[in-house]
Amino acid sequence: MLATKPVLVVIKYPVHGPQNVNVVDVRARQLTIQWETFGYAVTRCHSYNLTVQYQYVFNQQEFAAEELIQTSSHYTLRGLRPFVTVRLRLVLANPEGSKESEEIVKQTEEDVPGSVPMESLQNTPYEEKIFMQWKAPNETNGVITLYEITYKALSWLD
Repeated sequence: MLATKPVLVVIKYPVHGPQNVNVVDVRARQLTIQWETFGYAVTRCHSYNLTVQYQYVFNQQEFAAEELIQTSSHYTLRGLRPFVTVRLRLVLANPEGSKESEEIVKQTEEDVPGSVPMESLQNTPYEEKIFMQWKAPNETNGVITLYEITYKALSWLD
């Protein structure tokens, strides 16, 4: 009869956090992150999680979240706001502890602004001109550099 001996499994902290983390694609509402793959020598456990923690400020409110990553060396963070500064880091964790990557700071790109609030439109017609004013869109999605006004004449007066 074969005798079996108990096996001692030692789980240790990960050796280091994710390395060579880079943002490889920046868009108005998403960022794609890439990092160096790692194996058991780094994770020190077959059961581990990789998450991305990120935060940004929009309309004077801080937004922070964490997402579990299921891929091996890249991830696209979606649902971001345009033209905000995003602070992010990857966290490698096993049952004994966790290690973080360096923090990365990136700004999402600008996007098309929202519409001008209709209730803010004011116009005053004069004989040879029309004076108009309005408020900026609620969602500028970047720096507004130009407003374009189009009109259609209803009749011509001689």
